[in-house]
Amino acid sequence: MLSSDFKEDIEDGKAQLFVRNGIFQVRVYRGDRRYLYRTLKTSKIADARRLAIRCLHEIEFKQKEGLPLTQNTMAQLIAEYVALRQKQYEQSQQAKPNTNTKQGTSIHMLRQIKRVVKFWIEYCGSMAIDKVDNTALEKYIVWRKDYYHQMPKDRIPRNAKLNPTDKTLQWELTLGKTMLKYAHERGYRGKNPLPTYSFTAAKKIVRPAFLLPEYLALYREMRKWIRETKVPAWQHTRLMLRDYVLILANSGMRVGEANNLQWRDIVPFTDELGRKNYMLNVRGKTGSRVVIPRTNAVRYIERLAERAPNRKPADYIFTMHGGDRVITLIDQLQAVLRRAGIAENRHGERYTLYSLRHFYAVQMLRKGIPVFDLARNMGTSVAIIMEYYGRQATGLELATKLGS
Repeated sequence: MLSSDFKEDIEDGKAQLFVRNGIFQVRVYRGDRRYLYRTLKTSKIADARRLAIRCLHEIEFKQKEGLPLTQNTMAQLIAEYVALRQKQYEQSQQAKPNTNTKQGTSIHMLRQIKRVVKFWIEYCGSMAIDKVDNTALEKYIVWRKDYYHQMPKDRIPRNAKLNPTDKTLQWELTLGKTMLKYAHERGYRGKNPLPTYSFTAAKKIVRPAFLLPEYLALYREMRKWIRETKVPAWQHTRLMLRDYVLILANSGMRVGEANNLQWRDIVPFTDELGRKNYMLNVRGKTGSRVVIPRTNAVRYIERLAERAPNRKPADYIFTMHGGDRVITLIDQLQAVLRRAGIAENRHGERYTLYSLRHFYAVQMLRKGIPVFDLARNMGTSVAIIMEYYGRQATGLELATKLGS
């Protein structure tokens, strides 16, 4: 039995032989005070020395050529990445409310990641990380579209969508590229460039806008929902959801912009008609800007303030009962929509929180608000306003306003 105390330097200490459980191992210095370990799968000293030298030369060659030193598979990468996001979620739960750590991976995002990586593991789990290129990503789209169609019917999950939407495919591809970027930053891909392939949707995705009768039905149902509970945590969430919906529907803010709002971002002012209003200094995917909501939103903002008497300037406006910043309220909104019988429009399209932004845009166009002013307030372009919302506004009213 070989002694576990055995150690022997190879080529002036560039590598070191040692023994573990009677089998020779080698440790190779890779720079920056880091080492690579390999088992040589032999108990014979002569074979161990020869294999250790070969291992050392292979690693030196890879370093010189900028090749990855370890041939990790995509399955190993995915496991490491999911573990990181799981850790971020756990840290966010331990952080104090309204801290940057609290904005880490949400439970909803974590669930979505864990659901989608199953496809990536099945598609390319055994493939080396540095072999996943543009061709592999392009073929993923084809493979994913056929995934459930190639599966026996008795194995297809009950809630599975046989034909993934373009939006679903775009999200899954984005996750795959995000994991590859994570690998690239850690040197798992060597000098291989990151793939640049992107999937373009066959048609633009336009979320449905609430019609006015549906919006009013939603408002009435939220009021009933609030009255049905006395549990403090539930009542807080339902009251907050009501004001959240009303503020979004009367300001056109994006969901992420609303979630990021802090009390110091709310600035009161009086308009030229002597009406009180608030400027909302939002931060979102298009940067920072000022949003002017409709004046009836004043009441909803002040209701939120009344329910947070001990608020600090850096506190978030929309928070859950325990003080955590809101990540998403889509589950609560859809629960109310189902109660009201309006979860989908007449075309079978499901309403989302972004339908409130669309509702605002359509209502403003119908009121004759100049499209340029509306685009600036919503943080988008005139072209997007006309392409996504203009077709739902009354054409004659808008044409009259633009032609005057």
